[in-house]
Amino acid sequence: MVLLVVALVIFKVTSSSSTSTTATGPVDTPAPASLVSLVTGVPASVAQTVGVPSSVTAPTVAKGQTALASGGKPEVLFIGGEFCPYCAAERWAIVMAMSKFGHFTNLQETTSSPWDTDPATATFSFHGASYSSDVVTFVPVEEESNDTNGIGTRHVLEHLTTAQSGLWSKYSSQFGVTQGFPFMDIGNKVFVLGPSYNPAILSGLDQSAIAAKLANPNDPVTQAIVGTANYLTAAVCSITQQQPSAVCSASAVTTAAKAMGLS
Repeated sequence: MVLLVVALVIFKVTSSSSTSTTATGPVDTPAPASLVSLVTGVPASVAQTVGVPSSVTAPTVAKGQTALASGGKPEVLFIGGEFCPYCAAERWAIVMAMSKFGHFTNLQETTSSPWDTDPATATFSFHGASYSSDVVTFVPVEEESNDTNGIGTRHVLEHLTTAQSGLWSKYSSQFGVTQGFPFMDIGNKVFVLGPSYNPAILSGLDQSAIAAKLANPNDPVTQAIVGTANYLTAAVCSITQQQPSAVCSASAVTTAAKAMGLS
């Protein structure tokens, strides 16, 4: 499993409960509050039991970089595409982790491209969503749309700034990986440079089915999503000066921080 995930990291993707797919591709629909609550409300005991499973690839840590910040707070940058199955898998953990530091509004649910690898992987979309937090700025960019009518029929959805494009290029090159989706820059300190786990784990499941599994720490879906979220939470804590303390002192978070060499 680990070797497969590593292989996916160097591969740039080229190729639901209420989400609909038509001849013009998947259609984003508002994510129900009940769904978001299940994803963001996973008990600490489940996170602790999951810890840092071997099925999850840890983010990459860099030292000595100039801090990334915006709005007077440390910044987390996400670059993805709605078509991308690896982004689809990653967003579950991103929503779970970032919700520990703030609040999302207008999250959408959708699937990845039904014509690409791991077709129609159930997920969220950050396109049109907003995020508020007292301790961190989260900047999600869904650079490419979903496929509209067959593989490769997507288009630019949200334009990157020159600075964002530069970070993506710089750190992909610095760590020797192909520039691809998903990409996360957590304060210029911790980086996600590809998929954290194999999206095939979510195959055949819609949003409701995935969310329903998250209470069982022994389920492979839970281990993948919550294990990834543990790493992401620890990474964000490393740039917020360990705030909020109740989040950053949790056993699952300190375990993930230690595994990444952040503590």
